[in-house]
Amino acid sequence: MVRFSVILIVLYCSMQSVWAVDWPQWRFNVGHGAVTPHALPKQLHLQWSRQLPAAQPAWPPTQSKLGFDLAPEPIVSGGRLFVPSSLTGAVSAYDTKSGKALWRFYAEGAVRFAPVASKGKVWFVSDDGHLYCLKASDGKLLWKFNGGPSERWSLGHGRLVSTWPARGGPVYRDGKIWFTASIWPFMGIFVHCLEAESGRVLWTNSGEGMNYTVQPHGAP
Repeated sequence: MVRFSVILIVLYCSMQSVWAVDWPQWRFNVGHGAVTPHALPKQLHLQWSRQLPAAQPAWPPTQSKLGFDLAPEPIVSGGRLFVPSSLTGAVSAYDTKSGKALWRFYAEGAVRFAPVASKGKVWFVSDDGHLYCLKASDGKLLWKFNGGPSERWSLGHGRLVSTWPARGGPVYRDGKIWFTASIWPFMGIFVHCLEAESGRVLWTNSGEGMNYTVQPHGAP
């Protein structure tokens, strides 16, 4: 399997802070437009860099349409950079000014999608099927929620993963978190909306796709 080396590079203009606006979730906001209202300074200066472990994508390079996790997608919130890892199954926090590692939290599966940060908390999903909520300041686990219908495990990438891995990255809006678990329709695709603060379930789709059917090639 091809692995991609990752280098975090942080640049800024000494006359103007680029941290005036955070980048709190994938492609900046709930609309995923990849646009921030904060303009970049005319000149950028290298402040620090870190060499990170290579990613371990979920699918081989031959699956060109499934390269969603070829490299980690970091986010920035409150002077901290939060970086997921599909290789180690961890989320790491770094100080944006110095690059100093602040904390690291390990899930029970690969973390393939960008986390979400808001109001002193960080949420992320893992191949172990769970949505995690951590305290942004120290990485303390506040709560976690299993997105599948039960705790069931299978082998994936040489380790145990959930039969319903969380493969729909978290989205935050108005105090709520949305995410999805499972990848095979015949096993059910479970979409959840949770209260971001407490993890209380607000709604879950019916999972009606969890019905066996005959495929075009004749296999159930």
